[in-house]
Amino acid sequence: MIDRNDKLWWQRAVFYQVYPRSFADSDGDGVGDLRGIETRLDYLVELGIDAMWISPFFKSPMKDFGYDISDYRAVDPLFGTLDDFTSLLEAAHERGLRVVVDLVVNHSSDEHPWFIEARSSKSARTHDWYIWKPMSGKKPPNNWVSLFEQRSAWYPNEATGEWYLATFTRNQPEFNWRNPELRAAIYDEARFWLDLGADGYRMDVATAYIKDDEFRSNPRSLTMNPDLFQHHIYDRNRPEVHEIFREFRALADSYGDRVLIGETHGRDAQLAASCHGNDKDELHMAFNFDFLFRPWSARSFRESADRWYSLLPEGAWPNFTLSNHDQKRHYARYRSGAWTEPRARVAAAMLLCLRGTPFLYYGEELGMDCRELPRSKLRDPLGIATWPLRYGRDPERTPMQWDASENAGFSSAEPWLPVNPDYRERNVASQQSDPESLLRWYTKLLALRRTESALQTGALSWLDAPSDVMAWSRTAGTTRIDVYLNCSPRKPEVAVAPGRVLLGSDAGAGDGIVAGQRRLRPYEVLIMQRQ
Repeated sequence: MIDRNDKLWWQRAVFYQVYPRSFADSDGDGVGDLRGIETRLDYLVELGIDAMWISPFFKSPMKDFGYDISDYRAVDPLFGTLDDFTSLLEAAHERGLRVVVDLVVNHSSDEHPWFIEARSSKSARTHDWYIWKPMSGKKPPNNWVSLFEQRSAWYPNEATGEWYLATFTRNQPEFNWRNPELRAAIYDEARFWLDLGADGYRMDVATAYIKDDEFRSNPRSLTMNPDLFQHHIYDRNRPEVHEIFREFRALADSYGDRVLIGETHGRDAQLAASCHGNDKDELHMAFNFDFLFRPWSARSFRESADRWYSLLPEGAWPNFTLSNHDQKRHYARYRSGAWTEPRARVAAAMLLCLRGTPFLYYGEELGMDCRELPRSKLRDPLGIATWPLRYGRDPERTPMQWDASENAGFSSAEPWLPVNPDYRERNVASQQSDPESLLRWYTKLLALRRTESALQTGALSWLDAPSDVMAWSRTAGTTRIDVYLNCSPRKPEVAVAPGRVLLGSDAGAGDGIVAGQRRLRPYEVLIMQRQ
């Protein structure tokens, strides 16, 4: 059962992101749903997960697959009903699983009643809840761009003779967070799910809530992807957003044990660090996406982690992730022939043994892949707009691979996206029965992390090691655990303090006492407790 007095549970937890369209389909329509998630909760418990983050399941026209919300208090019929959500929440809490939902309040759907009213007249009650500029000719007010449509972010509204702002698609008009009535209305929507018992929010593009009050054009950039030749300093990441984060934090703290996890609209770890607030009075955690863009090397990963730790305000808590619904899965990013699977094992150990809350993405424990899809199968508006230069986000959103049956056990109907072609060999059922599988490796790592408090909240100090090796110690009380990750196919030698092997990826690691010079095997993981 959930302990509502445990206010720091999120620091010890391992989160698992569920993309509901693709996790489990209970009603045979080819799209995952809330009942489907509930049927798979025992799998998450057996894996060793502590908390789920469920991507949007709210009522939506699905122009951006749920990130365009038309009713913040309703479940879209595609995913079930509000009763299905409360049933899922109760079942998760009974198993000790926390449930975090997605809060998408940078924008709404253009079919939300607020926007329908707002666009009807300048005198409408909700008109100033969105961002408008007068139309004078055909030239937009500035050079801000719509990310998913690859064009100006300003769209005409003939009824009022104004442009409205939408920096993702035209169907996602942006809220005016400078309006106090809009703020109050959104905080009311947020209370609704917290009152039901949700354990917190992942906050979509949270640093984009506030725009420049002078609507200045962004400076030009020579970089196309992902910023469309602009430095985005005026349409996102404005300093006034921190006031909103403090208000959200006060709201969450009024419930005692809820968590706020912000998605920063950018890759800069310094931006993510700033979202915690100097007095830990803003977000509990903000995503640091740096690992998603790092090349494979021990030096690069250590440099990234070290910078993240150094940037965080005193007392703030870090987090790490390697994959999500917007970026190519790391199994595919770090593909290297016969070394792909060993790299995946090293990556898992890094994610689960560094100091900070880990976020797993559904199927990464299986080594789910990303394959290019034919244009006729694309569903993502970004992928359709940029094909064939990019394939959008569909490849990382393919259905979960449960077993070797038709449609990978995801659905009795043809899935909304094709399953990966390797699903007959790479699935939950086959890997559960294989003691050497990647899934079983994740399970062992998660079990070790749960039993060793040093791997949850212990301090971290780096160990001297060759350039191919990432090595550190985690310390809690008198317990000290050393982690050695060989990130190469070479056999570097490391100096190992006397200790007992807790877990190793190499069959020859054993479980006895190890000390002195040790030559690591290619891509070996060695986790030891010092004597």
